[in-house]
Amino acid sequence: MNELKLNDLLCLTDGEIRNSKIVLNFGKSGSFDYIDIWSKTKNVDYSYWSHYGESENNQKNFKAGQRVFGFVRIKDDKYLLVTVGDIVDVPNVPGFCKYINVEKYNGFIGRLVIEINKGNTYSRYVFNLEKYIYDANVVEILPKEYESVEFKGFDNVYLKFSDLKLILNNEKYSDYRIALSSVKGIYCLTDTKEGKLYIGAAYGENGIAQRWNNYLDTATGGNKSLIELYNSKGENYFQDNFTFTLIEFFSMNTDVNKIIEREQFWKKSFSTKDNGYNNN
Repeated sequence: MNELKLNDLLCLTDGEIRNSKIVLNFGKSGSFDYIDIWSKTKNVDYSYWSHYGESENNQKNFKAGQRVFGFVRIKDDKYLLVTVGDIVDVPNVPGFCKYINVEKYNGFIGRLVIEINKGNTYSRYVFNLEKYIYDANVVEILPKEYESVEFKGFDNVYLKFSDLKLILNNEKYSDYRIALSSVKGIYCLTDTKEGKLYIGAAYGENGIAQRWNNYLDTATGGNKSLIELYNSKGENYFQDNFTFTLIEFFSMNTDVNKIIEREQFWKKSFSTKDNGYNNN
């Protein structure tokens, strides 16, 4: 089967291609990948995003009248289309250009995934479209808008701190949040920097989601050792280094004593009282 190229979908003329730019956003802001920020906020003008007027060497990225196709990296060489805009005005000082959304491409926004080998150009992210349009392969058009965190069943719940924030605070991930609210369970917090574990149990009215939401509010969940770590390292340490894993899950009518019994089993199995963050 022949590969589908980007312009097979965009259907641009040679003149339109010459008058267009492609923006390949990638990297992080703090502990968040740009794709996570877009998924949460839909902000296509974040940091070095799709309509920023100047590059790092003070060169103008765009001219009025140009069309901009903005992509954000999902992983490796795969990028998601997040905006198509026509530049109206370029500021004289560093800042974002004024642009008009090109509505005819709205059906591809958040759904079109392409593959581009960007090469060793980490500091550059804005290019003439003709540089890539003939080599960019269409990987897929998603059936619905891209979600950076996908629920793949209770046996596969493993989340970064930033992922958990997205799920519990963003309406887009309500299905994932409802799933976590529908079960009780045993979970593991992993300090990926130190390699230490904390085993906990969730058996409140709203299950795993309720208990994990406590960690978003406090970072520590009230645990003594985690409070000491928080006081020593600060909140950003948790956001940058902690992950959440669901070890066992139970129906909401499961007896609490059984869950506590299983919690003790896992604490013993992983020796988290002697070598982790559990205190009892």
